[in-house]
Amino acid sequence: MSSREPASYARAVYDSLVAALKAEGQEDLLPSVLDELVQLARSGGPTAAEVTSAVELSAEQRTKIASDLKARYGALLDITYKVDPEILGGLLVRVGDKVLDSTLRQRLNAVQRNMMAG
Repeated sequence: MSSREPASYARAVYDSLVAALKAEGQEDLLPSVLDELVQLARSGGPTAAEVTSAVELSAEQRTKIASDLKARYGALLDITYKVDPEILGGLLVRVGDKVLDSTLRQRLNAVQRNMMAG
């Protein structure tokens, strides 16, 4: 990639793609070509995340979580939110093959294991 800003680089690629498709009379292929480009861009890392909480998260909480996850894994990350009261509190976050378990249930289980071992 050149030293251009990512947005201007993306614009140049898009403009070139549109011009090439028009030159070949294939403008109708643009949506499918763009879909494939998005998939190609996403293939460099995880494309989906699942965030599970004990209660429904507020819009502000979801925005903060999405911002943090997208900063780490990429702006194209697709995030879904679930509610599972059995986790008691905290969050369970799955991104690709990574799992961050900061749930109250997990912490209570750890305390129980420590008590049984001690």
